[in-house]
Amino acid sequence: MLLCIDFQPSYAEAFASTLPPLRRRLREAARKQEEVHFIYNEVYSLEGEELGDPLDRILTWGRKERLTLRNVRMLRKNFGWVSHHLRNGSSRRIAVLILRHLLHQGLSSSSEVSSPELEQIVASVEGDSFKFRSSFPEAWEEITSGAIALPLVFEGGVLPWLHGFRCGDVEIIGGFRERCLDEICMLLEAGGVACHVNESLTYSLPDEMREPVPLRLWEPDTESLFFSEVGLIAV
Repeated sequence: MLLCIDFQPSYAEAFASTLPPLRRRLREAARKQEEVHFIYNEVYSLEGEELGDPLDRILTWGRKERLTLRNVRMLRKNFGWVSHHLRNGSSRRIAVLILRHLLHQGLSSSSEVSSPELEQIVASVEGDSFKFRSSFPEAWEEITSGAIALPLVFEGGVLPWLHGFRCGDVEIIGGFRERCLDEICMLLEAGGVACHVNESLTYSLPDEMREPVPLRLWEPDTESLFFSEVGLIAV
């Protein structure tokens, strides 16, 4: 299965050099009848600023760029559901475990998790929740205020979507490498889904650029979640 994250007109300047290999990868997926999910942003800021693209604009742009989007599942999501203060080291592991807790308990954000449960999750990683709260007060405040959440706008729902990955490995491409793409990786990890990032087909903001590595792998340490089926949408 192939996940394409935020390849859309609003961010096209950031991944312009990636378009030729993206065309080839989508053609290959179509030839092999590989399942492809094309995940995009269509959101607005509180001030009404457009931060993504509606579906019709993406499809028009895709045809112009000769992207093979037939029999691709188009998924609209929101973004920014895990704080940037919780994206590295042990903080990232804590965020993944909280996401997993949300999935298992049917909750929507970390603000709905009781303090004793949050402390237990933190202690399972750090050994001492008090030390974490003292060392990273801003991160702890964000956790308790709901800075770790499941995406609220996700057609079909998050749990049914994760169920679709119960077989096989998942390749992830797109961007931004340390933002939306990483959030999808965290969500899959929380759901027990094995995935790898194809770094040759990812893109970043200028301040996130670094030497690419051939492959980043994550293998689940728990069984995958099982929920109702979701199908493909032909476009």
